Amino acid sequence: MSDPIDREAPSGNPTEQMLSYWINLVDTLLTTRVNESLAEHGLTRAQWQLMNTLTARPQTTEELSQSLAPAAATTEEGPRTVEEHLDELVESGWLVAEGGMYTLTSTGRTSGERVAAVVEELRAEITEGFDDSQYQMVVQALKTMARNLGWEHA
Repeated sequence: MSDPIDREAPSGNPTEQMLSYWINLVDTLLTTRVNESLAEHGLTRAQWQLMNTLTARPQTTEELSQSLAPAAATTEEGPRTVEEHLDELVESGWLVAEGGMYTLTSTGRTSGERVAAVVEELRAEITEGFDDSQYQMVVQALKTMARNLGWEHA
């Protein structure tokens, strides 16, 4: 695990601190933690999202591209496109590609279940101290802010 990010909070009353500071800090900490956890299992965040999407049914490259979070496909190192991520998963034996469709292999499904448990533990750690209504309120507030800033995703 990486060293904790040492960012000093802005001075003043915490209720007066900029929302953008806290959103940026949480995003940085969350991204770092998730990426580290997935890397321990040989996956990028994009690869995990692709595998998770494929648990429902086989899909084409185009369908998988649409399901991937916009920033997830590009990384500083390693695969940079959805196709490159998929190629790595096929090479690892976690997916097979037949007739333009990608499907999880039994190894991929088993590995995906193991990683899903790790991700769930991480989610529980991140939201420790929140009850369900608090969690839903935070998510709803963030969605509202995103829409207010022009996000139009359904």
